[in-house]
Amino acid sequence: MPELDLHTTLRLVRGAQAGDRRSLDDLFLRYLPKVRRIVSLRLGYALKDFAAYEDIVQESLLRAFEKLDQFHEKDEGTFYHWISTCVASALNLHFRKAGAQKRGGGKVKALGELGDDGLTASIFASAEPGPRTRASTRELEAKLEAIILGLKEHHREIIVLRHICGMGSEEIARTLGFSNPATARKALERAMAELKLQWGPGAGGLP
Repeated sequence: MPELDLHTTLRLVRGAQAGDRRSLDDLFLRYLPKVRRIVSLRLGYALKDFAAYEDIVQESLLRAFEKLDQFHEKDEGTFYHWISTCVASALNLHFRKAGAQKRGGGKVKALGELGDDGLTASIFASAEPGPRTRASTRELEAKLEAIILGLKEHHREIIVLRHICGMGSEEIARTLGFSNPATARKALERAMAELKLQWGPGAGGLP
């Protein structure tokens, strides 16, 4: 995944608005996989089920890019949080207008068709699990996804902010309304302890 650079992003947004297809493709390469994963977890979807709404996700992401002048903090973690919040809000509005059920409906794509969202790499960042076959990687992804989706919402959200958005303790505290970064770290420790408990034996390598 290309490193986040908001100056480059602004240039790509301007190019895409002018009709440059390469700029548009580069924007989606940089942001779509991780934004898709963040939003799917926040809304309580397995990624394979979330595929039914791929067109809406992409349209919402484009509209969020057009509002970059509203983002001022200029760091990676808060940017992913901000842009994913924009997309999630657009999807929730769609569901309300359509009266849609949260799950099901539409054509569901295979997990691999959605691109690499990096869930396992994000959560296991310090574990270095070693080489894996494609099948074993998918099995690990599916197990981890199911566990995270089964967590309480506040546990799921703080894991998303830290391990997928990449936000630090100070940013998390500010975003979630904790009194200080130490409180945010404690809350993250509790969320990760619950994840490890659900994972079962062999969770010791989790960060």
